[in-house]
Amino acid sequence: MAPPVSPDPRDTVSAPADLPPREIKDPRSETGVSTRRLRHLIGRGLDVLVLLAIDVFGVSAAIFSGLVLREVLNGREVFAEQLWAAERAWLPFVLLVTVLIFARNGLYRPRETRPGGAQIVAGLFVAVVVIAIFSVVTDNERFTTYLIFPYTFVGSALLIPLLRGVYSWMIDATAKLIGVERRVLVVGEPDATRSVEAALRTGAPGAGLRMVAHVDDIDHLADAISEHHPHDVVLARPPDDETMLIALEACRERRIRLRVVPTAAGVLAHHADYVPGLAVPLFDIVPPTIQGVDWFVKRAFDLVISIGLLLILSPILLISIVMIRLTSPGPILFRDQRVGLGEQPFAMLKLRSMVTNAAQAQAELEEQNEADGALFKIRNDPRITPVGRVLRRFSIDELPQLINVIKGEMSLVGPRPLPMRDYQLLEQWHRRRYSVLPGITGLWQVSGRSNLGFDTLVRLDFYYLESWSIWMDIAIIARTPLAIVRGRGAY
Repeated sequence: MAPPVSPDPRDTVSAPADLPPREIKDPRSETGVSTRRLRHLIGRGLDVLVLLAIDVFGVSAAIFSGLVLREVLNGREVFAEQLWAAERAWLPFVLLVTVLIFARNGLYRPRETRPGGAQIVAGLFVAVVVIAIFSVVTDNERFTTYLIFPYTFVGSALLIPLLRGVYSWMIDATAKLIGVERRVLVVGEPDATRSVEAALRTGAPGAGLRMVAHVDDIDHLADAISEHHPHDVVLARPPDDETMLIALEACRERRIRLRVVPTAAGVLAHHADYVPGLAVPLFDIVPPTIQGVDWFVKRAFDLVISIGLLLILSPILLISIVMIRLTSPGPILFRDQRVGLGEQPFAMLKLRSMVTNAAQAQAELEEQNEADGALFKIRNDPRITPVGRVLRRFSIDELPQLINVIKGEMSLVGPRPLPMRDYQLLEQWHRRRYSVLPGITGLWQVSGRSNLGFDTLVRLDFYYLESWSIWMDIAIIARTPLAIVRGRGAY
């Protein structure tokens, strides 16, 4: 009988007893994550390439069309090859400056966080100014005409947003066609989640959103994520520290994006200044307002655009006046008492779209009010005349408010002025919105206001006050016609 063979110590490896067992990861899950990551990178790369192609084409076409326009206006024959020989030689530098400025403005970020027309126009303006200054300083005959700079700015400011808009529309249409969607899980009480869910459905860019569930209790979030596999989690109410940490941990483990609906204070504190040297972290929060140079810029912009719009739209205004006179007894203009700057009342002008006793009839319709908070809104209001329904559908009844703008009672863009009935129902914190002139259009109008709760609308006003720039006004005005076409009637 052979003696037992002692095991070779080199054949065994003993782990220290105090170490926890090593987690074994499923290689298939790692492969799945890597595959999704690869698809995401490829998609982002293609998106950026298409945007670059649009911007390059837009600037090049604007330069070329500007030169063609010059030749046509001067009555000269157009020779494409010789037309822009000097400009074409410098085109790579022009495109490089433009692309770098666009990148600095965030115009190549993912679509959901990518800014719109205002930043495009601002970026083009800076690029044209930089290139023009460089051309003058170098004192070289790089361009056949210096009028090419305003030509290029105007042409590209029209063409690039249009092409980017068409590209976004094609992405949306394709996503809907093949059923691509982002799954969203909303956390909060039903009353809080209702307006958030409606706003996300109507106003979110990119692939279609589908609300897969909403969770009342944050303790059930992890289970809901495991069951519904959302792409995004949205906290409908600003969380306390414990809730935020629980949500962050649940989303981090599964690589899910977490978003929070801010309070009014959170919006106002967006650019709060930190107070150093104190034991407790403090921030100075300055009430937002538009004053000084900003006020003069905004006022000049309002006057120029309002006078121009009155001249351009005067035929539509005259036709509307005739139709009101022929179809409904009563005055043509309706002077609605609204609350404006500094909570002072003023007469807001509108083309009359209702019967003459509409104000008295409203008391009988209060029970049918479909809006929350201080707003009064009925989708099929029986007081509206047939012609008034058409005027409201396309916001033609709002055109006389351009006169209010010229008189200094309103601005083109700003918080929407409320009727006296609605104003009297406001809470105290709502009234901060009256620190600037009220507007004909604003963030309410371009953000799906018929589907948003009143508190959410007031937060949009605060965001506008805190973030105002002339480019923001331009972007809101540019988006207003699309909001009208989509049926988001004015209030």
